[in-house]
Parts: sequence; C-alpha cells; structure tokens
Amino acid sequence: MLLYDQSVNQQRNTMKKLILIMLSTLAISVFADDHASATMSTDGAFTTLQVASSDIEKYRQTLIDNPTAFKATGATAAGICVTNSGHDYLGQMMVWSAFPNVAAALSGSTMYDPQKAPRSFERLREVKYGVTWKPITPFRLEPGFERVQRIKVSNENMQNFTAAIDSLEKAIQDAGHPNFYNGAFVLIGGGDRDVGTVIVRSIVRDANAMGILFDDFFAGNASWADEYQAVLSLGEVVSDNMEICEQLYFGS
Repeated sequence: MLLYDQSVNQQRNTMKKLILIMLSTLAISVFADDHASATMSTDGAFTTLQVASSDIEKYRQTLIDNPTAFKATGATAAGICVTNSGHDYLGQMMVWSAFPNVAAALSGSTMYDPQKAPRSFERLREVKYGVTWKPITPFRLEPGFERVQRIKVSNENMQNFTAAIDSLEKAIQDAGHPNFYNGAFVLIGGGDRDVGTVIVRSIVRDANAMGILFDDFFAGNASWADEYQAVLSLGEVVSDNMEICEQLYFGS
C-alpha cells in the first residue's frame, strides 16, 4: 500500500508540474504580439488516441522530440489534452492529430499502429482506445483550458442542438468573453461508448477565465444562462471533465 501511495503522489506531483508548464505556455501565447485566432470552420477532422501515461511531462517531451508518427500519418497539426479534473484513471490524457477531412483522418489512422510504437513511447504510456472526431459546428484550432462534456443527443434534436451551441458561444462572447468558443464533434468508430454522443469542448485561454464564467453563472450574473439551459434541454450530459490542451506539432 505504501508503494502504491508513493506512486500516486509521484504522478500527482508530475501532473502539477505539467499544468504549471502548460499554463505558462498559454499565458505567453495570450500576450504575444502576433497572436491571432484561427479561422472558424466545420472543415477537417481529428484522430484521437486516449492513453494513460506514467510520466506525462516526459511523454509530452518525447512527442515533441519525435514527430515521426505525426509526419507518417499526414497530420497537419497535433498535440495533447491532459485531463485536469474528472479523471477516469491516473495519467489520463489524449493525443490528437488534425487532418483536412475525414478521408485523410481515416487513411492516416491506418499508417500508424500504436502497438508497434518505439520503446521510448511504449514505456511511457498505455493505450486505451482511439476514435475519429468530426466538427459539426464552426470550430477553430486554438487549444486552451477546456471543459469537455459528452452529451447524448437524439437525431431529432441534433439540428436544434448545434444551433443552441452556436447561440451559447455568441452570448458568452457578447457578455465580454471574446476568447470563449465552443466546438461540437460527432465521433466515428468510437465503439459502443460513443454511439449517439456529441463531444462539446468549451474553450478559454486559461483556468482563471473558465472560473470567471462559473462564478458569474452561480452568482446569477450570467446573461447567457438561458442559452446554456437551452443546450442542456436538448441532450443528456453523460460525462464532464476539464482538460489542458496544447499544440505540439505544426505540420511538416
């Protein structure tokens, strides 16, 4: 039991260090003179690989130092999302790769077998599962501090749901949060866990900005509360967590 507790504490300390590094990186990007938001679009697709890492910080650096897999699949961008709260397991994180369309994403997924990864990767993570994501609302690739909700949405509600997601985004931006945005994605080939599920990523630039939104809502000061309730009325939230995301690969 003592060895287990020491292992858990080591992983928690590693997570804290990584979070500080990522938040520092995000803070720098916010104040960079040439920082500009990417274009909003429903084009493109993502492949994602969910993993458990025994050393997240080292695995992150290994991905930066060894972009071979990203190049081999034809990804135009790639990065990671580290679960900050709502963990299903210790070391929970996701490696994502962006592609210009679903065809490229599915083709790319056949060009890399995570079970045949180099030893430098294999010893740092355990592969859980992979899935392809397709945006169904306009989305820009600008990773940050992200609330991630999996929502069950019926086919008859889907059109109203995506419209409500867009309305919520605009209402929050109009309330003085211009760097907030939503992305809604359907999952392709995700197994029984993802059938009928939409993933909604609500993205801001850092944890403080996310906290302000919650404080406004719970204080009754959120002018966008009705738009938020409209989203919830059209589906059932089945999971809810926070992730810290960043881009590590910017194409060849």
